[in-house]
Amino acid sequence: MIVSIVLYFVIATLLSACWLWVVPKLFGIAVPLVDVLIIAALCTAIAPLPRAGWILATMIMVLLLVRTTEADGWREVTLMVVGSNVVWFLVASMLRGLL
Repeated sequence: MIVSIVLYFVIATLLSACWLWVVPKLFGIAVPLVDVLIIAALCTAIAPLPRAGWILATMIMVLLLVRTTEADGWREVTLMVVGSNVVWFLVASMLRGLL
């Protein structure tokens, strides 16, 4: 059980951080790598909490991305958040299927 939680956290954090780093590059937005790693780790840790974890992680991610990046449009932030949510869902589904 602990191994699957740690595995979920590591894989989902790395994939979310990659997504949060690639999408701004496509739109020409500057994002510090340290901020991306912190946002990805924090929100990935909150997402699997029961009941409102996913919603809370999504709201926190939106607020942190708007605050730390130069993204001024909803298009960029929405793409980053939705992509990270898909990553969380796919990694959690994959690990549930394997274990």
